[in-house]
Amino acid sequence: MTEQSTDTARGTGKFGCIGLTAVLVIGLLLVVVSTWRLHRHVAAYEARFSGPEWVRLEGQAIEETEPITEPTLIFGPEIVLHGATEDIAIQGGDAELHGHYTGNVFFLGRNFDLAPDGVVEGVIEVSGARHVTIRGISEGGVEGAWDRLYQSTPPAKAP
Repeated sequence: MTEQSTDTARGTGKFGCIGLTAVLVIGLLLVVVSTWRLHRHVAAYEARFSGPEWVRLEGQAIEETEPITEPTLIFGPEIVLHGATEDIAIQGGDAELHGHYTGNVFFLGRNFDLAPDGVVEGVIEVSGARHVTIRGISEGGVEGAWDRLYQSTPPAKAP
């Protein structure tokens, strides 16, 4: 009788190893699929703003003290801008916008902050963000996907 218990325990051990391996393989597949989907989303965003009319600006810490005067894709972990007369697209970590923006602002990153002295006449389109903070004026409104939105002023009505 004791030998049967030992055989059953060995059989259960095999199923335990197989089950653990299956869980590990499924977990790795989920990570691979998620990474592939994220890469595809970022690549599509970047391609959207990579035509000949778009300028690319990238660096570790970008601070533009003068307004941007041509359509620009800005890529970096820390971005501080002071206005734009054309559409701008931001891709990266954290972006803080001051000044006046006459076009649309596109954002894909971690944290977006429209400072109290910031005014965006166009739409702020967020493709993905953890936090969106609107302390300035967004005349065209805020659209898109984010985890948290803080808006200190009531949203402006679109004409």
